[in-house]
Amino acid sequence: MFFIISKILKIFILPLTWIFLLLILAYFIKKKKWKRGFFISAIVLLLVFTDKPLLQWAQYMSTRQYSHQQLPKKHYEVAIVMGGYSDGFDTATMQPIFIEDRGERLWEAIRLYESGVTEKIMITGDATISKSHDSTGTEKYFKIYLSDFGIHDSDLILEHYARNTRENATYSIAILDSLGYTPEQCLIVTSASHMKRSIACFEAESWTLDGYATNIYPKPHPKLYQFLPQWKPLTDWKELLNEWFGRIIYKIVGY
Repeated sequence: MFFIISKILKIFILPLTWIFLLLILAYFIKKKKWKRGFFISAIVLLLVFTDKPLLQWAQYMSTRQYSHQQLPKKHYEVAIVMGGYSDGFDTATMQPIFIEDRGERLWEAIRLYESGVTEKIMITGDATISKSHDSTGTEKYFKIYLSDFGIHDSDLILEHYARNTRENATYSIAILDSLGYTPEQCLIVTSASHMKRSIACFEAESWTLDGYATNIYPKPHPKLYQFLPQWKPLTDWKELLNEWFGRIIYKIVGY
């Protein structure tokens, strides 16, 4: 139930949704004072959320603690890649269907593995590793894909069922604990904006882990022309707002 409700609520955290609702209210409200107020509010929100430098600054301020991150000096046994980086695996092209730039989670885990920082890679709750009894899942194809990068099946740990960050932590810990791993031996790999919530979910299960962030946002140095309204920032706010919303909801429900 929580999973379904959270997916529905995500629609209402999008700036485009707010603007659209304000314009609807402006159209149907009869009183001119309210009509004008709703319309002006919609215009203001449109100008704010189409401002690229403002988005870049918000992204940087939310993730600046990782802005000078380097490859870990410490050795780890397992890199835990948080799922949600793909919409599945295309068996025709034999490639993951990455969501925006979240594929960096997987790529950086591969780099950690090939650099000798970690011995194994764990994927938790991602669509690339769907598994079915009738052999229509994509897990076997994903393993072939990773084998091209020199990653052996024996060095993969796959968790198939997590649907959100809390389940990523709960289900991963159950598997890792059964295999004899300790928190000190594991490293979370996820997007910088998602790292704080990921670490908190593991800590709620008494697992305090180090993190290696991907999708790091540099400090912005905008040019004057970039302050002109652009459509792309309007949709790019989604990831940051979703993360802020997720932290609030998780704290409320005790995750």
